[in-house]
Amino acid sequence: MKLTICLVAYSTKFTETVSYKQLNNMKSSIKESLNVIIFDNGSIDFSSEKKPSDFSSIVYYYNRDNEERGTRIAYQYALRETKDEWFMLLDDDTRITETYICKVFEELGHLSVSAICPQIFDKEIQISPTSSETIMNLKYPRKAGNYDEDITGISSGLVLSKLFMKKIGGFTNEFPLDYLDHWIFWQLRRHHQIIKVIDEKIYHQLSVQRLEELSKSRFVKIFTAEYYYYKNYQPEHLYSIRKKYVRMIVKGWLKGDIFSAKALIKIILGKK
Repeated sequence: MKLTICLVAYSTKFTETVSYKQLNNMKSSIKESLNVIIFDNGSIDFSSEKKPSDFSSIVYYYNRDNEERGTRIAYQYALRETKDEWFMLLDDDTRITETYICKVFEELGHLSVSAICPQIFDKEIQISPTSSETIMNLKYPRKAGNYDEDITGISSGLVLSKLFMKKIGGFTNEFPLDYLDHWIFWQLRRHHQIIKVIDEKIYHQLSVQRLEELSKSRFVKIFTAEYYYYKNYQPEHLYSIRKKYVRMIVKGWLKGDIFSAKALIKIILGKK
């Protein structure tokens, strides 16, 4: 059995990304079972870049779609192109490990499982998987084991069943980038699918953990997607989201951060 990995690259040349280096440094005995798809959303086409020969296959695709340059279009491409029963979603800054890949292959024969994920850490904080039944997700990390409820997480490192994703019609275009991962986990919970959490730590830097480093456009996109997700998929938490935004608005005004305060007000009011 082989595994497709969809590595989504952005501003950094794919050969210089953390994830690619991690994959390329793995043993050939592991690489020969991996079909790698590099989906590049960056500004430069690196199609001519030499690629290693010891993967089962490695394909580079440069995204020329000026309208959509995120994870959804990459994941949908991988879902359409993969010949394998399972495929992994991978951001370009995730320190994927040989141990995790080996543990994934050990689990792939379990037909009762529709998704597999590692425990993702940003420094000392487990950022995925976590509880889905609170907006204070990071306070309730999920341990290794099988889950079919009260679980959500980020998409990087997540292994999905091609059969399941085909059954639900692929990846929704409602979330081109932000909160697509929460939608995926929502679909898994909704259909009572088993999610296997592997006892393996993977390190990844989550941008939403550092709001002060976000550009204005990224700030707006992240919180617009968050509000839309909770309004349409988990409305029971919308009141808590609004309370969180109000606190952020007040804090922003007091600190003189007028832009973020105004942006959050517009999001709550549904204005562009």
